[in-house]
Amino acid sequence: MQEMGATMNQVMLTKSNFKLGSECLHKLKYYKAKYPSTKNENEMLKFFAEGGFMVEAIAHAVMRENHNVEFEKTLEVGRFSARVDAFEITGDQLVLTEIKAKGVKSPDLDQFFLKTKRVVNGDWETYMLDITFQVMVAEMMYPHLEVIPQLCLVNSNKTCGIEAIYSKVDLIPDNGSRDFGIPSAVYTGDVDALRSDHFLEFINVRECVDSLMNDVKAGAQRMLDFLDGKMPEVAPAISTGKCKLCEYRDADEARNGFSECWGETPPRGNHIIDLYRVGNAGKELESEVEVRIAKRQFNLADLPEHFLDGGKSYEAPRRHQYSAVHTGKEVFTPQLADLFTEVTYPLIFMDFEASRIPVPYHAGMKPYELVAFQFSCHIIESPDSTDLLHHEWLNLKDVYPNEEFLTNLRRVVGDTGTILVWSHYEASLLKNVREQLRERGALSEEMEKWLESVLGEKDGKEIKIPSRILDLLKKSVAHYHHPEMQGSHSIKRVLDAVWSGASDLWIHPWFKDYYEVDADGKALDPYKTLVRPDNFEYLGDSIDEDEVNDQERGVTDGVGAMRAYQDMLFGLNRDNPAIRDSMRDSLLRYCELDTAAMVMIWEYWKQKTS
Repeated sequence: MQEMGATMNQVMLTKSNFKLGSECLHKLKYYKAKYPSTKNENEMLKFFAEGGFMVEAIAHAVMRENHNVEFEKTLEVGRFSARVDAFEITGDQLVLTEIKAKGVKSPDLDQFFLKTKRVVNGDWETYMLDITFQVMVAEMMYPHLEVIPQLCLVNSNKTCGIEAIYSKVDLIPDNGSRDFGIPSAVYTGDVDALRSDHFLEFINVRECVDSLMNDVKAGAQRMLDFLDGKMPEVAPAISTGKCKLCEYRDADEARNGFSECWGETPPRGNHIIDLYRVGNAGKELESEVEVRIAKRQFNLADLPEHFLDGGKSYEAPRRHQYSAVHTGKEVFTPQLADLFTEVTYPLIFMDFEASRIPVPYHAGMKPYELVAFQFSCHIIESPDSTDLLHHEWLNLKDVYPNEEFLTNLRRVVGDTGTILVWSHYEASLLKNVREQLRERGALSEEMEKWLESVLGEKDGKEIKIPSRILDLLKKSVAHYHHPEMQGSHSIKRVLDAVWSGASDLWIHPWFKDYYEVDADGKALDPYKTLVRPDNFEYLGDSIDEDEVNDQERGVTDGVGAMRAYQDMLFGLNRDNPAIRDSMRDSLLRYCELDTAAMVMIWEYWKQKTS
């Protein structure tokens, strides 16, 4: 290991650099060289969305009982640097604490390891590599001290004994001392009461650190050697998984990291790694894809069709995609037309937004309970309706909203008609909220029966009460593909593909307000017409599993909605009416477009299959 200080031309390796390099050495190189990236993550909004500031404030309040503790101390030795959340020297011991807004079920150390052998569980590996790197740097700086690493986590099984604990966290604007301008969070409630009744777990993870330390030391040195140009023989580890979602893939610049790794490749959608669910390929298909990648044969159209056989639920969408790549035309199966006779009017196109924060709303609740804060519904009352009705609801109060959510939803959805959604998310959320309210004794018999009529009821495989919910995502996967969807069935990708050439939709009275053109006169994706609220930046950094994100304006996906909502209620501008109003309007526009998008796709399919 190198311990000399960095020279002027040598780069430092930080904790975040190490995590990136552990994922991919070439990503680390591109990051250090400031290559264009689609992952322009807004750290402040991430801080709000994960509830990190609340956990940080509560952890600091609990830990300040130990007067030697220092928060956010930077350790530097040689070419290594690590910012530690909490640093405390007592006698000959140094305690390093990493504070994470992540839930655990118990303080048991075994949860971090695989059951079959003493290897760190993959779900926890990123966290453990993080703190192991910190320990490595600390032991270089303080070789005479025993370093005790611990994780401060949220015990999701503990109930909170303090009412409205979130309201006792204040934010202080950054004075220039913190990364990304993130504010400091301070707990202003009764600290003694908090210390005697909190829901945090401080878990000594020395055994996990010891199991990873040799690999971390070797990996850190390897990263420095690679950045120094001492390992030119290391080729990019190109693969179907991580490369498909690489943030350096779609950067539209001369310096394109993906192109440097892969060389000349087909356009997105025609690339073999864009095959639908390629990461879930059977052995024969997986082997063929690996062989073709090794031979640098990347064109999906060149894959022999017989390799698409089998694969259970994945065979049909792969074949539809394969056909669209070969013909350049949309694929509609005959069964898609049956969709329009399966439904019962009124048609209710429904979308929800929800979040989970680590800090419970009320005493007696547990951390990370789901909060449903918004819905949008578009309604077509009959087959010959000329009006498209829209209903929406958004919680704007810092209270537990789930009861009000259900009450308003029932008023809009009513007791008849097919409910159309895009994914199983809405049904899962309703089941979760039902269980929450049951546990609290807050679910009336009338509401219980209504939810049963919406969700349906099964006895084993036998359907006792049919569900009113119909998932359009399943219909898209099974019966449709457009060449521009590029192997993805996310609603954003499907709408963009459909909308780009659907001139009938552009002038339709229901949708004409979404029609805009770009500088080349082409129809603009409706999601890209959403306007960013004043004084609120959001650059999407995580969308659905099939889709690589773009920089977009305003709240343009579910992650953005969750972040905007939490920033609006708990962030620095929570007392600024103008900014709150702007965020509210953006949230409403986004959720409205999600259900309008379903209606657009519905009308397009109906027209094409009639």
